Parts: sequence; C-alpha cells; structure tokens
Amino acid sequence: MILDHEIVPQSIAEPNSFVGLMTLYESNYIKLKYLFPKIRQYDADRSIKSSFGNEIHLGINKKTKYTMIITMTYSFEESEIIEYEPNLTIKIYFDSRSAEVISIGKLSNKNKLRDITYQNKNIINQLWRRNIILNKWLDYIIDCDYSV
Repeated sequence: MILDHEIVPQSIAEPNSFVGLMTLYESNYIKLKYLFPKIRQYDADRSIKSSFGNEIHLGINKKTKYTMIITMTYSFEESEIIEYEPNLTIKIYFDSRSAEVISIGKLSNKNKLRDITYQNKNIINQLWRRNIILNKWLDYIIDCDYSV
C-alpha cells in the first residue's frame, strides 16, 4: 500500500493551490482505501468500529464503473434524537485514484465545519477546506484503529 506521505507531486504542492488540491484528493483516496480495502465491491452500507470512539457509517449513494458517491458520518444519539456529523458526501474516482468531498451535510450547533468550509468564495479555497476536513478526519480514524 502507498501511504500518503509517499505521494510525490510533480511540482510544489502548496495549500490552496490546484496541485495541492489534487495531492489532497489522492491522499483522501489512499486513506479511504486503507479503511475500506474492498470499497469498490460494496453494494450496501457499512459501519466501522473502534474501541476509541463512535461508530462510523458509510452509505453507498451511487455506484458506476469508474466512480462511487458515498456518505460518511458519525452518529450521535442524544435522548431520542440521532444526529449525523460531519455527514460528508464524497465522490471517489477509481480511475484517477482520487476522492473529493462534494458536500457537507446540515450540521448542528456542535460543529462549525460548514462555516469553515464556506468562509472563502474562491473555489480552490472551498475545495481545499472541504477536503482537508476529510483528510484530517481519515487520519484520526486510522489512528483510532477503526476496522470493517
């Protein structure tokens, strides 16, 4: 398996740059494949567990030959209400081995990820912010030893 620190961009990958964004997409894909090694074969929703935290739900929204759209979130149960956060919708491109966040679901007052994501109107900055959230969350999930 290639680890994301082994990715060698063709030029300097600076934050909020196109090259940096593409490198981030590649890193997201590598981490998702690490967590879900057979994700391309999934036809139904899955959950992963860790002794360190809440269960993570993976929903399969759409699947084609070269792409897959998934949702990925924690679920928090408080009394009779279940909240899903960060509720990311992710598009995986199997042919280019990349994964990008295409939306962040409605978030409660607990979390300000949506605010962070939409602070800057510049498209590269928006995409960078969305995908750095996924990238750092995947790091955390891997560090917490989640498994299928």
